[in-house]
Amino acid sequence: MLNTELTELMQQSAKDAVSYARDEHQVELDLTLESLPLVDVLLSSIAHQQQKQRMSDAHMFALCNIFGAYLGQVFISVVGGEWVHQTADETAPYVSLNYNNKEFPLASLVYHKVTKNPDLSVNDYVRQAISNAMQ
Repeated sequence: MLNTELTELMQQSAKDAVSYARDEHQVELDLTLESLPLVDVLLSSIAHQQQKQRMSDAHMFALCNIFGAYLGQVFISVVGGEWVHQTADETAPYVSLNYNNKEFPLASLVYHKVTKNPDLSVNDYVRQAISNAMQ
């Protein structure tokens, strides 16, 4: 996949997160730093739903990817960065946000919050990553 195609895919995925939040949870996201606390609340809600009734692997994969893309697009809007398709392990390729030789696997962060630790703050993570990047 060409980098421009991947960039377009991730931009569209972030828009899909905005639509999902609005349509399924009546939460308005606007791809800004100020929206990240809303993403935390929304993902915690999904985590609690997941504990009651497990969603399909495909649904979980899609949610983690669209919200990972959302977090990445917020990061990119503040400091920059690029999406990279990581294929070092051919059995488990993934997409990460790279900035200044640092890798941010944001879909994995979302997965961890939704499946293991609903108290994890994606807001804090992204803000800290931005702060570190700007030093």
